[in-house]
Amino acid sequence: MPAGFWIPWECGLTKKREILLIARQLGVAPREAAACCMEVWEWAQSQSVDGVVPGLSAQDVSGATGISGVGEAMLTAGWVLESEGGIQFPNWERFNAKSAKARLLNAERQRRYKSNAKVTLR
Repeated sequence: MPAGFWIPWECGLTKKREILLIARQLGVAPREAAACCMEVWEWAQSQSVDGVVPGLSAQDVSGATGISGVGEAMLTAGWVLESEGGIQFPNWERFNAKSAKARLLNAERQRRYKSNAKVTLR
C-alpha cells in the first residue's frame, strides 16, 4: 500500500493533553476528538506536502472537514498554527512525510518479523 493512503494512529492519542483540550472545546469525548483530528489530518494530507496550507485559516479547516469548531480547537491546542500566509500543521514530518511513513512501515515490518522469529524458535 502506498504511503499516502494511511495516517498513523499514535498509541495514547486519546489521552494526550491536546486531545483533552480539543474534546473540551468541542464538547465531545476524547475518542471523538481524536477521530476529528484524524479527519483533519486526512484532509490536510490532500492539501499539503509540507504541512502548510496557504491562504486558509483554522475556521476554513472546520468548513473543509465539515466538523464545526475543530480547526479552532486544534488552533487553541497548538496543533494548527495560523499566520497571515495561511495555516501550518506542526510536526508534520513526524507522521505525514513520505520518509516518516516509510520509517513507520519498516518498523512495523521488523516487529512482525521478530515476532514470527520468536514463534519458530520455540
